[in-house]
Amino acid sequence: MGHFATGVTVVTSVNAAGEPVGTTASAVSSLSLDPPLVLVCFDRASQTLEAIRGHGAFVVNVLAAPQRHLSAAFARRGSASAWDGVGHRPGTSGSPHLHDVLASLECTVEHRLPGGDHEIVVGRVGEVEVTDSDATPLLYWRGAYADLGVPACLSRAAG
Repeated sequence: MGHFATGVTVVTSVNAAGEPVGTTASAVSSLSLDPPLVLVCFDRASQTLEAIRGHGAFVVNVLAAPQRHLSAAFARRGSASAWDGVGHRPGTSGSPHLHDVLASLECTVEHRLPGGDHEIVVGRVGEVEVTDSDATPLLYWRGAYADLGVPACLSRAAG
């Protein structure tokens, strides 16, 4: 699957103490348009998954290419410093929306399913915010961040 280019997101929620949590995720997919559903796959030991189980809501924050630092910060398991200097605001559910992302999808948990060493969380999308930025998305391909050289104007024209 390393040959399949994926977008990079940070999925955020709040834990039982009301503190923000988040994890980098590339196993994210649109599932349904009617109703609007997305799925996200989490390692069963994920602190973010634990928070989502309790909170019942999360935000998928779609990163832009210049946001590699956010991807790296939230990829470190249990790092309390991941939130240092990260601009964010609470959404309707209280889950954090990161500043300056390409898009954010606020979701409530619809289903949770076993998926081997992961858990699949299906979220119902309630709110969507998108940016007017011309930034390209942050992509991951063959074990590294990828710059596929697709100018923003071409990617928008194709979409």
